[in-house]
Amino acid sequence: MNNSGASHIPLFRIRIQEKGHIKDVRDIIARVDGMATCLNGQIVKMGDGIRGIVMGYDADSVLVLVMGDVGKLRIGKDVVGISEPFTIPVGDNFIGRMVDTQGEPCDQGDKIEAAADMPVFRISPPLMYRATVDEFMPVGTKMIDAVIPIAKGQRQLILGDRLTGKTVIGLDAILNQRDRDVVCIYCCVGKSVSSLEKAVSILKEHNALEYTIVMVATDNAPVGEQYIMPYAAATMGEYFTARGRDVLVIFDDLTKHAWAYRELSLLLERPPGREAYPGDIFYVQTQLMERAGRFSYEVGGGSMTFLGIAETLQGDMTGYIPSNLASMCDGQIVLSTTVFTEGLRPAIDFGLSLSIIGGRVQPPALKELGSHLRADYARYVEVQRLVKLQSVVAADAQAILDKGQVMMTLLQQEQHNPTGVAESIIMLYTLREGFVQGLDASIQRAFRDEICDYIMMHDNTLIEELEVRLELTPQIVKRVDKVIKSYLSDKVPAVSVDQ
Repeated sequence: MNNSGASHIPLFRIRIQEKGHIKDVRDIIARVDGMATCLNGQIVKMGDGIRGIVMGYDADSVLVLVMGDVGKLRIGKDVVGISEPFTIPVGDNFIGRMVDTQGEPCDQGDKIEAAADMPVFRISPPLMYRATVDEFMPVGTKMIDAVIPIAKGQRQLILGDRLTGKTVIGLDAILNQRDRDVVCIYCCVGKSVSSLEKAVSILKEHNALEYTIVMVATDNAPVGEQYIMPYAAATMGEYFTARGRDVLVIFDDLTKHAWAYRELSLLLERPPGREAYPGDIFYVQTQLMERAGRFSYEVGGGSMTFLGIAETLQGDMTGYIPSNLASMCDGQIVLSTTVFTEGLRPAIDFGLSLSIIGGRVQPPALKELGSHLRADYARYVEVQRLVKLQSVVAADAQAILDKGQVMMTLLQQEQHNPTGVAESIIMLYTLREGFVQGLDASIQRAFRDEICDYIMMHDNTLIEELEVRLELTPQIVKRVDKVIKSYLSDKVPAVSVDQ
């Protein structure tokens, strides 16, 4: 029999699926029997459109995290294993929308057409595919841009007690990326619906949703979704970095993420450790944070910057989660309740805040003008505490107090009013040269609020030139001196401004 010719027998592709059944369901964890060869992290279909993720094993069953309505599950129901990782849809169409952990819209808008599906739990690009961090990312907060600069691709932690303004710094960073070709992702984890609504309303008010994706797992979402959400946000960002875009991700907040993973681990009956957190909590959050970076052109050439928010209890930075997160980031911005009650906004503690790699990319003008700011602030705080115990203040101490008071006034900033780099340079230059030293506090506040508008009226190219050149050339210094003296002469004619 000659079989050399083409066969007319159709060839079928064999597809093997492992099938089990639900043994029992506890909260959001289902125990499944009959899936002896499934892998950790594998996706399973549980019927009615419900998916699950294999999270662990016990002696005779598989532990599955249910991603969907647990009320639809029944004991004995079939479960089918799928040989693929957990993915979410990604793409440019998600910009301007609010989505959940699985990429489904939750803003009452139309279904989003995705460009691709990407695995949520991905290994970060290895060292060979990372490029040098060499570009400054202005966040619009004068104190941060001057003293704690952030680079594109950096991981920066924002620490502080409740209601000290952590979310404000993150939202201001998003607002400041307008017209900078940066895709922003606001990742809300474990926060209340009212807090989310407030944040989204601020983004809408400032038209920031035009370049922002809001990804949400609020406090009423299952803990499994709260655990997965930061990884989903990082995956969404990686879609854009692979196309050469710069991405800024705000995690609000990572303390709630740790709480969710602790609850999930207890449901999985894993042994608790310090503060009842599982032993792998450090690995879990490190796996997330290391996905930030500046990447080489072989993997797209984009960058992904992380601003992670974490909560402290009564300013205790040695807490388990805050200290863990601080050790895996490139710096920290610490907000102090003491500074907050003194009236400084934002309430940043310069003594505890730092940026490890941001200084190398800071614009020359900001680096020059902000180099002594931390030391001046420390002296001001120390002298301020000492004079409370004295009735007479020495002249040297009074000079330090006066300079510190001017510094507090000029660096003061309203919520959701980010400032450009040029305005920060002008404020710091005014502080260094002492133009408003000795003037009434009301005049100092008026100068802070009005000087940029005054410059636009009298030297309309100065702000733009400062934003482009980012350095104080002799010609720029001469123009800045002239316009500041002109402003003070107009507003305070009785005061001499000759230098």
